[in-house]
This record gives sequence, C-alpha cells and structure tokens, in this order.
Amino acid sequence: MAPKGGINVRVLTMDTELEFTILAKTTGKLLFDQVVQTTGLREIWYFGLQYTDSAGLESWLNLDKKVQDQKVKKEPTLQFKFRVRFYPENVADEIIQGSTLRLLFLQVKADILNETTYSPAEKSVLLASFATQAKYGNYETEVHEVGYLANDKILPEAVITGHKLSREEWENKISLFHAKHKGMTREDSMVEYLKIGQDLETYGISYYDISNKKGSELILGVDCLGINVYNQGDRLSPKINFPWSEINRISYKNNNFIVKLNDKKSPKFIGICRKQKMSKKIYELASGNHEMYMRRRRPDTLEVQQMKAQKRDEESARAKEKAELSKEIAARSKAEQMREEMEAKYKEMEKRMKQREAELEEANENIKRLEEQLRELREAKENLESQQDELKEMMQKLEEAKNLEAEERHKMEEEIKVKQEEIEEVRNIVEEKEKQARELQEEVELSKQKLEETTATFTTEIETQNGDASSVSSDEHDERDEHDEHDEHDNGSVSSEEKENSIDIPEIIVDPVEERQVEMNAEMSADLAELGKELEEKKHEENETDETKVYRENLRINTGADKYKTLREVRKGNTKRRIDNFENM
Repeated sequence: MAPKGGINVRVLTMDTELEFTILAKTTGKLLFDQVVQTTGLREIWYFGLQYTDSAGLESWLNLDKKVQDQKVKKEPTLQFKFRVRFYPENVADEIIQGSTLRLLFLQVKADILNETTYSPAEKSVLLASFATQAKYGNYETEVHEVGYLANDKILPEAVITGHKLSREEWENKISLFHAKHKGMTREDSMVEYLKIGQDLETYGISYYDISNKKGSELILGVDCLGINVYNQGDRLSPKINFPWSEINRISYKNNNFIVKLNDKKSPKFIGICRKQKMSKKIYELASGNHEMYMRRRRPDTLEVQQMKAQKRDEESARAKEKAELSKEIAARSKAEQMREEMEAKYKEMEKRMKQREAELEEANENIKRLEEQLRELREAKENLESQQDELKEMMQKLEEAKNLEAEERHKMEEEIKVKQEEIEEVRNIVEEKEKQARELQEEVELSKQKLEETTATFTTEIETQNGDASSVSSDEHDERDEHDEHDEHDNGSVSSEEKENSIDIPEIIVDPVEERQVEMNAEMSADLAELGKELEEKKHEENETDETKVYRENLRINTGADKYKTLREVRKGNTKRRIDNFENM
C-alpha cells in the first residue's frame, strides 16, 4: 500500500521489474531519474518511459510535467515501460556501457521476434545464432545436444509458418551458425546481433498514418536517420526521405506535422495526421531524433569523455584477458596435439615392440632348432665313431682271418663293404648337419644383432620423445614469460593522463548514410546467401505474410538493393522536388 497521498508505480525494463511510490507532485523527470539511478544506467539520452494512455495509445512520459497530470491509464498501480526511445545510428560506434548495450539488444531482439521489426528468414536464423551465442556461449557438441533450444523463442512466427520446416530443422540451421561464433564473448555477440539488426529496413522506425494535401493515405516513418514517406502497405521501401542534415525546424499545428527545410526555396513539408493529437506525438519523437543527430556531431561532454575513457580501459583489460585466454587455449591445443602425436607414436612403438617380440620369439625358435640340430649332430658323430670302430674291428678280424676259406673271407669282405657304405652315409649326414648348424648359427647371430639394433633405436626414440615433451613445457613457460614482459612494456607505454588527452572529438558527418554499407564479412554473406537458397526451396507461399511478399517483390525489382542504397536513391534531387513528389503521391 502506498502512503497517504502516495501513488504506486511499476516500471518494467527489458530485464527486470521496479516498483516505486511517488508523490502527487512528482514530475516525469524525477521518476525517470529514480529508474536510472536504480539501474545504474548512465547513457540515459536513448531512453524514455512509455505508457498506455486513457485512449489505449502508446505514449511517452513528458519529463517536464507531473506524472499524475498526464493521461496515464488509471490503475491501482501505474504501469510504465522503460524503453529505448531514440535509437543509435551505429551501435558499434555509439554505445559505451554494457548495461545500455544489453537493454538495446533485448529490445531489438523482442521487436524482431514479435515482428515489430521485419527480418527475412535467413537473417532471422543468423540473428538467432548470435542471440544463442550470447546466452549459451560456445557451441559444444557434447553439451548442446539436439533440443537445447527447445525452451527458447528463436524465430519470428511468420518465419516459421512461412516455411515447410520442423522445429528440429530450424534448430539445426541455427546450430550450424552458432558453431561458427566460437570464441565470441557475450558482449561481442550482442554487438554483432545489433549490427545486423540496425541494417534491417524497419529498425528503430516509428510509423504514423498521414495524408498529403490531395488526401492520399500514406505512412510517415521517423528514425535516427531522418524522416521517410511510404506508400500504404509497404513499410520496407520509402519513396521519399529527408535526412536530418536537411531539416531546419520541426513544429506542429492542429493535425499538421510541419518540417521546415534548410533550402529556403523549398516549401514546408506538411503531413496531415489522420488521428487526433498525433501530430504532437510525431513532433516530440522527430524533434528528439533531430536533437540526437545534432548531439552526435558536437564534441563529447565531460561525462561522455569519462565513460569512453573507462570503456577503453575496460576493453584494454578484456583484450589482455582474451589474449591470455587465447594463448592458454593455444597452449592447451598444442599440448593436446602433442599428446595425440605421442599416443600415435606410442601405438607405433607398441606395434613395433610386438613385431620385435615376434622376431625374438622366432630367434628363440631358431636357437631351439639349432640346439636340436647340434644334439642330432652329436648323435650322428657318435654313431659315426661307433660305426668306424666296428669297421676297424671287422678289418682286424679280416686280417686275422687270412687263412679262412675263400667263402668265409668273401662273406666278411661283403660285410666290410656294407659297413663302409654305412659309414660313408653317416659321414655325409654329419657333414650336412654341420652345414645346417653353421647356417642356423649364423641366422641366430643375425637375429640377435638385429634385435639389439632395434632395441637401441626404440630406447633412443623414447628418450627423444621424453625430451620433446619437456621442451614443450619449457617453451610454453618461456612464451608466457615473454608475453608478460611484452604486456609490462605495453602497459607502461601509455599513461592514463595521455589516454585522457588523446580523446577524439567526433568528426562532423553531414550524412551518416552517404558512404554506409550493410556490415557483414564475405564468408558470412556467402553462408547467408546459401541459406537463403535453401529456405527459398522450403517456403510455404500460402502462409507468407503480406510483408514477406512485399520484401520479395522489392528484391525482385531492386536486385542487390539494401537499406542504405534505397535511402540514397530516394533522397536524390533537391528538397523542393521531393516535396512536390510527396504532394503528388
């Protein structure tokens, strides 16, 4: 309950909910200050407090008036939204604080998902991948399994219903891009998301129904780059544009929104609003954007200089941390590579060891065979000696039997001859076995020599690899020392006083669109084009929204056109000619 005379207020930011009790005399400025003080936000010039008025229209709180005097819808607790009111021209160049970046990211993301900002299918997938990187970090196959995006709203509903793809197929396409963002920090992911978002045709544009003096129903668009005029039914391609550099003064009268241009020969631009009091809302938004345009081209205030100096220090610290992390990752990667190489070498060595074991086993078998051959040789020799002894004995008997009869003598001679033949046969066997034994012995010696050589080589390789492993550790240590010395040198090279004195005054740019291109690297552009072709084959024409059909038609008519080329085209000619074109629409 609010104290007597107090008013309960609820403010919804993009990531939190705040509640305050204000007094009847509290102005919009006091409430706004309470919100920014609570959130710690310092780049307050982008933001405002939005509310639904008694007529059901979205309005912005006037900071100079009392809250209760404004037409906020009467409820027990007054409801406000803390939102970006004036969008930056270029996110990467302008946004200083991380808290501002996060709120802008969340708002642009919400606008794309709820289709307030139109995004074609292929860019929606790419945007979803950056949002996924910001939320989940690096894509890891083991961690981010199929369905890891199941609880996230990943794409605009019009993109999903406009194609014949399942949820799993969409998630797979997002995951493929998510994997390409490895190493990107959360802040960098949000910046990349916004860099693509700001190049969308309807980014940051507020649209209003107006007519010209002829009564033709048209659409007026106001954003950070100027004022656009569109045909009804096409919010994507402006037909006329007036950049802020051409605008001198903005005013309103009754239902007329009036723009006085710098060209004195040009008549005023007068847009006739079709809703009561809408001209004032347009005036407030347009004059605020015009003031932001001028602010960007003035020298930074002291507060902004301080914030930018702090941002540079933080970026320097983050860059140092990132470099350290990258070096550590590289060292781990190198160590992992070395480990894999060592494992491969050890497997090779293990294979060769098994081969050597087989060779050793074969050598042992040869030795056994040699021993068997030697045993057989000994037996053969013993048999030869025994046979020779028998022959000698028989010769002696023959000598003694000279006087025997011829028949007996002949018989004995035959026996001696047979014995001599047996001895000769045994001698041949012995010689053959001696030859085999010599050959086998030579083979054994060769096997031993080969085994000794391969063992020595294997030992040398192990010692070499152990030396390599220790040298890697030593090299990493040396590199780390060198890096530390280098950092110390870098840190000492620029003093904080020099940093403060080196702050650049913003260059005065007359036209932020003239040289501007859609920002995307070649590889990503190629991937996006390939995805566009794939999605073209899966489109569900019956379910396509009118806006998608208009987008396709605009691409067909203006091949290769983008947001900035279109703006450059529709601001050609002098302002008088464009005013005439507006009146003739």
